[in-house]
Amino acid sequence: MIVKTLGNKENPAILLIPAMFCTSEMTGLIGKYFEADYYVILPTLDGHHKEVREYISKEEDARKIVAWLHENGIGSLKLLQGTSMGAEVALEVASKLDLPVDHYFYDGGPFFHFPRLLRWIMAKKFTMFMTKIKGEDKDTAVDHLLHDPFVKKLGGDSLDSYRGMLNGFCEIGQWIDKKSVRRISDTCYKCDLPDLDAGIVRKSVFFFSEKEPARKSEKRLKMKYPEAVFDVGIGYGHCGFQITDPDTYAGYIRKIIEN
Repeated sequence: MIVKTLGNKENPAILLIPAMFCTSEMTGLIGKYFEADYYVILPTLDGHHKEVREYISKEEDARKIVAWLHENGIGSLKLLQGTSMGAEVALEVASKLDLPVDHYFYDGGPFFHFPRLLRWIMAKKFTMFMTKIKGEDKDTAVDHLLHDPFVKKLGGDSLDSYRGMLNGFCEIGQWIDKKSVRRISDTCYKCDLPDLDAGIVRKSVFFFSEKEPARKSEKRLKMKYPEAVFDVGIGYGHCGFQITDPDTYAGYIRKIIEN
């Protein structure tokens, strides 16, 4: 696992976990708003960089993140945040972490447990994405993705704002293997919600954009974690708040951290 950091290690730490097919460059766009006051920890999940090309599972990545925190002397976290698939990894980290955390924030996580056939369909869809863009230059590959019906549904009215994130997709798509893509899809759509201590649940915010498909998992989350906070970003597509309005999103996160 590759981990980058921003800011002074003596400051309170926050941990930001990126979405599928994204690297720490994505979370760094939010992290830069906090580096003056916090020590910002930015992992890139396995399978998403060339040094460790194979993605195994969210459990394996969560184990590595927890180990990194211990090995680097991180005694507590002010915030644990994850985006999309990264929110599922963050939830797994929350279930394993034996350090105090003040706030948990899960943005747009697809916390589904689909039947096997539907999981197979989604894995095939993601594999087709990566096959389609392999060998293409980045601009051409991004344009192809922006015209895909599934991507259009995720992005909604602000689709062009996702171009930067899709650049990461297209870079990773040049070398990621099919086995890792299938496992990544399984992480998204075969999610067993872990049992969490009530204190952790009460410090957790599950955030969804109004127009994103992942919001359909909200009911399942409310049944499992009724004492958590649930919030909705009106008018946005999948993870659209941080993608289309990072300044305001960072302010929203800061308010959670500091209040």
